[in-house]
Amino acid sequence: MRGHEREEKLMGYNEPGRGPVMDPPRKATEEAYSPNCMATDDVVLPRNTSKPAQLQGASRKESGWNTWKFEGRGFWGQTPVHQLSGKRKRSGESGSSCRTPDRNSNALERKPFTIARVSVEERRRRAQAIDSPAELMESIKACTDLHGLDQVITDDGWRFDHAKVSAAMNRVVKLHRRNQVVMAQEMMQDLSALALREVNAMDPRSLSSLLWALGKVGGPVNPVLVQRILVRTKENSASFNAHDISNVLWAMAKLCVPPSDLIHELMDAATRRFPGFKPQALANTLWALATMEIPVDGPFLEGWIKYAVQKMPEFNARDLPETFWAASKLSIKDEAFNTAWLREARKKLPGFNAQGLSMSLWAAAKQGINDEAFNATWLREAKQKLPDFSALGLSNTLWAVAMLGIDDRAFIATWLREAKKKLLDLDAQGLSNTLLAAAKLGIEDEVFTAALVREVKKKMCYFNARDLSESLCAAAKLYIEDESFTAVLVREAKLKLSDFCLADLQHIATALASSDCRIVDAGFRSLITERIRSLIAR
Repeated sequence: MRGHEREEKLMGYNEPGRGPVMDPPRKATEEAYSPNCMATDDVVLPRNTSKPAQLQGASRKESGWNTWKFEGRGFWGQTPVHQLSGKRKRSGESGSSCRTPDRNSNALERKPFTIARVSVEERRRRAQAIDSPAELMESIKACTDLHGLDQVITDDGWRFDHAKVSAAMNRVVKLHRRNQVVMAQEMMQDLSALALREVNAMDPRSLSSLLWALGKVGGPVNPVLVQRILVRTKENSASFNAHDISNVLWAMAKLCVPPSDLIHELMDAATRRFPGFKPQALANTLWALATMEIPVDGPFLEGWIKYAVQKMPEFNARDLPETFWAASKLSIKDEAFNTAWLREARKKLPGFNAQGLSMSLWAAAKQGINDEAFNATWLREAKQKLPDFSALGLSNTLWAVAMLGIDDRAFIATWLREAKKKLLDLDAQGLSNTLLAAAKLGIEDEVFTAALVREVKKKMCYFNARDLSESLCAAAKLYIEDESFTAVLVREAKLKLSDFCLADLQHIATALASSDCRIVDAGFRSLITERIRSLIAR
């Protein structure tokens, strides 16, 4: 199909009362697109200009992907949506040597998706030759893979109302496989363009499903669409049921939406609807609030704990660790909740994945819960699944083991073998936690310690006051052959001394005063002492 014939198959409303007319195409350079933008920062503005730029997917020759062209259309005359479809070249591929992608790969060919002007007469003519709205909905639901759904969107996307857009997005979430993430994200961008026309007609279920689908697939999103969904949600928050509230909060956390009054309105609505919350909705709601760092208290917290304890037997192996992690992150300490959680976790630990195991032990250490039966079962499961732990999961796990005083040399040996492979992936906090835990556990593996110290020195400039505090406490106890390490650590701490809180300074002073302290810089000790006195005097 030729490009202009495909464009005529898709339409944008230009009749009265059905939305804005599309702007004519504008050229844009690839430089205008910043790949480092946040998830909600998908509208691209060129440098030193107030006019928006658009990026749309690549057009290709029929013989293969050897020509790339970016162009797009704006919405509402000002707000663009970039990269509406098509594939960009993958890293490492040259334009002249690209081969036709495998049909099972992420790089499947997809023709550019556009919304073109179509007259009212043309729409009526087409409507006589196509399926009814009910049949179109059935064709969306009947799709068994992304390729079939993509064809439906291409052929009949111009006919989608809000219900069909929402249904199509949900099908994308359910149908895409691991090797189709890129294709799914591009299809979501195509559907987002259609959703913009229909967002004002959406009911609470469609709004929450749309936002949930955007968060589930990930990738760049249209911030104007997200903002309009949130505005509509705020206007109709009283009509949202328990499932809708949970979906919206979860999606806001996944999409990194800045905190607003809407969150508190949804929390108030949730407080009134807690009896209707299912276990997954309870877990997702608390996880979202913990991720967004929204404090919880009062009637909301009381209601959440009450119904979480009642429904704890129904929590599955995914909900349990997420719930416990969120409760620890928000400093929720309730004896009834902890008891109910431990009872169910002991039964369902074999079903925990690597991330769930790491989260659960970290949360137990954070809460100060040291249950021997839980720890024994946890160690048995973790030894089998340690190869699946991420670098952060390994760091958090060792920290928790150290805080809980778990002494299992076989587990430590297995942990060291896996950690040596993933040290390069640790960030500043992960490195400082690992260093502190290694010092507390008395780990004396020279190869591991040398590699850890090397990574700490490389990333020292990214350490904040808390990271430096933990590293100094570890360096005071841990034997480190690299003599320059302590000097670099002390120098960085002196530069950031004003950022240290009183508790961190007191921990450092205690470590420096111990008889086995390996830091002998007397000037640094006096600086710490003076700083503590000045903070106490305030």
